[in-house]
Amino acid sequence: MPSDELNEAYFDRGFQALEDELREVTSTLASSLPLDAESIARLPWLKESSDLEETPGEAAESAQLASLAFEILNIVEERVAWRFRAIRRAEYGPETIRGLWPGVIARMKEGGLSEDEAIAAFCKVEVEPVLTAHPTEAKRPLVREKHLAIYNRLSEWEDARMDPLREKRVRDSLRAEFESLWHTGEIFVERPTISDERRNALYYLREVFPEVVIRLNRSLEVAWEAAGWSLEKLRAAQAYPRIRFASWIGGDRDGHPFVTPEVTKNTFAEMRYQALRLQRRWTRKSAEALTESRPFVKVPIELEEGITRLTNELGEVGVSISKRNEAERWRCWLYLCREKLERSINGVAGGYDNSEDYGEDLELARWTLCEAGAKLAAKEWIEPLILLNDVFGFHLAHLDIRNNSATHDAAIAAILTTAGIAEGESFADWPEEKRVQFLMEELKSHRPLLAVNATLPAEGENVLGYLRVVADQEQKAGSDSLGQLIISMTRQVSDLLAMHLFAREAGLADYIDGMWRSRLPVSPLFETGDDLAAASGILGEYRDLMAGGTDTIQPAMVGYSDSNKDAGVFASQWGIHRAQKEMAESLASRNFEPQFFHGRGGTIGRGAGPTQWFLRALPPGCLTGPVRLTEQGEVLPRKYSHEGNAHYHLELLMAGVSEAVAMQDKRTGVPEEFHPTLDSLSAASSEAYRALLTSEDFLTFHRSATPIDALETGVFGSRPARRTGKPSLKDLRAIPWVFSWTQSRFYLPGWYGVGSGLEALQKNDPETYAKLKESFSDIAFLRYVFTNVETSLMSANLELMAAYGGLCEDEGLRERVLTTVRDEFQRTRDQVGAFLGGDFATRRPRMNKTLALREEPLKKLHLQQIQLLKDWRAADRPMEEENGKANEVFLALQLTVNAISSGLKETG
Repeated sequence: MPSDELNEAYFDRGFQALEDELREVTSTLASSLPLDAESIARLPWLKESSDLEETPGEAAESAQLASLAFEILNIVEERVAWRFRAIRRAEYGPETIRGLWPGVIARMKEGGLSEDEAIAAFCKVEVEPVLTAHPTEAKRPLVREKHLAIYNRLSEWEDARMDPLREKRVRDSLRAEFESLWHTGEIFVERPTISDERRNALYYLREVFPEVVIRLNRSLEVAWEAAGWSLEKLRAAQAYPRIRFASWIGGDRDGHPFVTPEVTKNTFAEMRYQALRLQRRWTRKSAEALTESRPFVKVPIELEEGITRLTNELGEVGVSISKRNEAERWRCWLYLCREKLERSINGVAGGYDNSEDYGEDLELARWTLCEAGAKLAAKEWIEPLILLNDVFGFHLAHLDIRNNSATHDAAIAAILTTAGIAEGESFADWPEEKRVQFLMEELKSHRPLLAVNATLPAEGENVLGYLRVVADQEQKAGSDSLGQLIISMTRQVSDLLAMHLFAREAGLADYIDGMWRSRLPVSPLFETGDDLAAASGILGEYRDLMAGGTDTIQPAMVGYSDSNKDAGVFASQWGIHRAQKEMAESLASRNFEPQFFHGRGGTIGRGAGPTQWFLRALPPGCLTGPVRLTEQGEVLPRKYSHEGNAHYHLELLMAGVSEAVAMQDKRTGVPEEFHPTLDSLSAASSEAYRALLTSEDFLTFHRSATPIDALETGVFGSRPARRTGKPSLKDLRAIPWVFSWTQSRFYLPGWYGVGSGLEALQKNDPETYAKLKESFSDIAFLRYVFTNVETSLMSANLELMAAYGGLCEDEGLRERVLTTVRDEFQRTRDQVGAFLGGDFATRRPRMNKTLALREEPLKKLHLQQIQLLKDWRAADRPMEEENGKANEVFLALQLTVNAISSGLKETG
C-alpha cells in the first residue's frame, strides 16, 4: 500500500482536479442557460450570496439553479473519482483499490486461502440486488437520463482536448444538454405512477446491468490470473460468483393501495417483454461479429443439423436467413435464434417457449465454435449471451410479493368467515397457540377452505387476488420470474404458516410430506427491535413445524429502517447483528442455510454504509453463499447511472460477498466477552432515543421543525408516506421519517442516543469501557457503526437545526427539544471521536472536502426552505386550486427539497 505521504499527495491531486473541472463546467453551465446576469449570479460557486429570494418565483429559480449545480458537482465527483482510481491502479497497483477483485484475492492469499478453497467458496456465492421504488424519490427518471448524457459529454470533452474543432463540437453539445435540462424540469408535476417507477428500474436492468455483468466476470479473470492462480481451473469449475436481480416494483403491496393484482400481472408481462428484447439485441450484436466462413473453417455437422432444424421450423423466413448466410454458418445460426426470439416477443408460433431452450441453442453455438478451433470467438461472442440468458432469462428480474402481517390477518379472517369457521372473524385476536394449531391442521388437510367460485370480502380478495396472478404466471411462464413471498412486520410463527395457507388457496402450493407447502420461498421480515430479538425462536419453531420437504435454504429479511425508527441507530445495528447470528445458529442446528435479505436504504438512518465495510461487519456464519440486498430508488442513479460507476459498485458487492464467504472460518466477529457490554450499550442508547421520541409533544416539534408535511403533500413517489394514513409515528414510514430529519439537517436517526450509551458505559463500568476502546480497531462491527455515526454527525449542522427549530412556535417546547438534541449531539461527537481517534479532516479528507464544497450553497437553500415553509403553512387554503399564491409557494418549496437532496446526495 502507498505510504501516508503518497496517499496525501494522491488526494491533493484529486481535490485540485475536482476544483478545476468544477470551475470549468460551472462556467460552461452559466453560459448555456437562457437567463439574465442577475439570475446566473445565483449559481453556486460563481458568486456566493446569502440573501434570500423575495418572491416564490425567484426562490423556485434559485432552487432549480442550485439543484442543477449540485448534480453537476455530483457528476464531476464521480468522474474524478473514476479517473483517480485508474491513476492509483497504474501508479500503486490494482490491489490498492479497496474492495475490488485484485485486493480481495490478495487478502485471501495472505490469509492462507488456497486456490481450490477459493474456487469452492466462489461456487457458493449468489448475490441478488433487489430494486425497489422510493416513496420520497424527488427526481424524474427523464432527468436521470439527462444526467447520463451530461456525464458522457464530459467524458468526450476530456478526450477531445487535443483537437480544437472536436472540442468545440463537444462543448456545444454539452451546452445544449444543459439548456435542455433547464427546460425539462427536475421534479414530478404529478405523483408518479407505478408504471413510471417500473420504467425507471427497467432502464438499469436493460441498459446498464447487462454490459456490467459481462465485465464483472472478466475483471475476476484478470485479477485471478494476476494473483498467479490458474485461469483454466477457474473456467473449468465455472467458479464465477453468480449475480441475479429482483424487484419489488409492482409486487410490493405493503401499505400501497395502487399495487393491484392487475398491476402485478402487467409487471410480469412488461418484464418478460423487456427481457426478450434484451436477448434479441445482444444476439444480433454477436451474430454481426461472427464472420467465420466456409471453406476457411470446418463447420461441425451438429451445427448444420441445427440450422436445418430451425430453418424448417421458421418456414420462409428461416429459408431466407439461411440463404443470406450460406457461408457464415454461426452468423446464420444466431440470426435464426434471433428470429425465434422475435416470435416470442410478438407472441406468435415458432418462438422459444422458455429460456432453457434458447440456452441450449447458445450452447450448441459455443460448443461447435470450440470444435472448429474458434475458442476465442466462442468466449468473446457466445459466452456473454449464455451469461445474459443465465442472469436475465426471459424474466429480467425476479418479482417479490410483499404484504403486511396485519393485512394477512384480515384476509384470513375474511376467508374463515366465508368458509363458515366459528369465530373466524376474530382471527387476529386469537392466541398464538390457537392460531398455530388451526393453521397446522389446515395445512395437513387435503381440502381447501374455499369453494372454487366463492366470493370473498375485499380483505380476502386483496391477498388471494394477487397470489392467483402469481400462480397464473407460474403456469404460463414457469417459476423463473417469481421471487419470494415476504411478510412485513413478522411477529410470530403463525404469520409464516399463514402464507402457506394462502398459497394453498391460490394454487401455489404442493402437498409434500404430509402438508401443503408454498412453492415459492416464504420470507419473514423482522423490522422492530422486539421482533428481531424473537427472530431466532420464531424461525426455529417454524422449521420444526414445517419439518420435511425439500428446502435447505431459509430466507429471512432484516429491516434496518423500522428498527432504527423504533430503537435508534446503535440498538438497531446491534439488534440486527445479534439476530442474524442467532438465526444462523438456530438454522444450522436444523441443517438449514440462511439466506439473509438486508433491507437497507440510502441513508445511515436506514442501514446505508460503505459496501465492503458493511460486509466485513456481518457476524461470521451469516454469509455462507446466498445473500440479497435492497437497492432503493434514490440509490440506483447514485450507484448505477452509467456502466463505469455500476461496474465499480457491483464489483465491490460481488468481491466483498465472495471474500466474506471464502474467509468465513477465519473471521472472528465481535468477541463473546463484549456481547453483554454491547447489550448494555444498546439498551442505554435506545433508552435515550426513546426518551426523546416519547417526550411530551415531541411529534408536534417534528411536524413543525421539519418539512414532513411538505413531503407528505408533495409528489415524490407513488406510495403514500403512511401505511394506513393514521397520524402517528408508528404509521409513518421510516423513509419520510428519515427524509424529514435529513432535509432539516438534524440527521437524528443516524446518531441520536449513541453518546448517551457510551457515556453510561464509561460511568458505570470504566474498566470495560477502556477495554472496549482498546479492542475497538479489531472489531469490524464497531468500526463500521461508529464511522457511520460520525458521517451523520459531520453531515448535521447545529446552526441549521436551530433555524428549523424556529418553525416551532411553542417556545418552551422548542428550547426543551433543541437543548436536549444539542447536548446529545456534543456527547455523541465527543464519545465517538474518542474511539475513532485523530482529526476528522485528516482521517476522512474526501468527505471533509465534499462537505466543505456544498455547505454555503446548502445553507442558503435551507434558509429559503424555512421561509417557504412559513409562507405555505400560513396560507388559508394551502393546496386548493384557486389559491394560486400558495401553490406557487409550494412549487418553490418542492424545488428546495429537490435541490437539498441533490446537495446532500440523499433523501430518506
